[in-house]
Amino acid sequence: MDIINILQTNLLKLSRQHTEETLGDRRDYLGASDIGQCPRKVIHERIHPHEHDLATLLRFERGHMAEEIVAKVFTAAGFTNFERQVEIMASSEVAPFIVHIDFVFTSWSSKVKSILEVKSCSVPSAPYGSWESQLYAQMGALAEQYPDYTIKGALLSLDLAAGEVGFFQGYQPNDTIFKHLKNKAEDMWIAYQAMLQGNEVELATEPGLLCGGYCNYLLNCPRFAAQEAPDLVGVVEDLQQLQAEEKQLKARIDPLKKNLLAVVQKVGTIKVNSSILRQRNQSRKSINLEKLETVLADLGQSISDFQEPSTCSSWLDIKRCKVA
Repeated sequence: MDIINILQTNLLKLSRQHTEETLGDRRDYLGASDIGQCPRKVIHERIHPHEHDLATLLRFERGHMAEEIVAKVFTAAGFTNFERQVEIMASSEVAPFIVHIDFVFTSWSSKVKSILEVKSCSVPSAPYGSWESQLYAQMGALAEQYPDYTIKGALLSLDLAAGEVGFFQGYQPNDTIFKHLKNKAEDMWIAYQAMLQGNEVELATEPGLLCGGYCNYLLNCPRFAAQEAPDLVGVVEDLQQLQAEEKQLKARIDPLKKNLLAVVQKVGTIKVNSSILRQRNQSRKSINLEKLETVLADLGQSISDFQEPSTCSSWLDIKRCKVA
């Protein structure tokens, strides 16, 4: 039984079924999540779609699971004033711009509608810009449809593996941001329609942190054609700052660990408030290659006859450019 193929094939089937039932044909409109992404990526996904790999399909299922968990929790808590997968058409004379909202809670007495958008991933210290763009698009569209209601928004991030929760609230509609997002949607739709008609279009690009892991159209992206990506300067600077802090922390951590280990080595396991300190030992066995080579030579063989091709590991190397 090829379990990998079974998972891949049927998760793909389930993903297509879920998309058709909840979102329809995404080639016929632009959604709120599209507006927070790179226009070039969004348009190419519609014209030259790639079949999702197993990792992506599992992420999709994880997202559906997170939404189901939230729905069950609110139902168990006695909430009956929420709707799921609320679809709203934003006003636009150019683009079919439709938002789908995970949860909308309504207080009819207070005339308040609150959006809750659920994300399933490692909990970030602050919401990603694409999340906020999606939420502002949702709030703007909801405010258009319900002008007599106060609109609020929040983001809920669930890490199902680590059991961590992030809740980011206090969002309200912003007309300026919503207008910008609608303009972006209209520009994307015009470019998309032009490409469908066979016209050559210079698509707008928005390189970001998720390019490498989530974009199937990166290899021929013009933003990386010259092997320069100034748009990622903020990400690289953040990483370098964190690495510097990590180095400083390690310089403080190592002596503390060394001193505490010296205490434990002398007195044995100790308890410090709610922490237990003990010495852990790990031994490794090694092979005497000289003796093994001698034995194999008597058999007319050598160690190289049993060696497998070496594995390759990758890591990120960052160096300062030389100033001319």
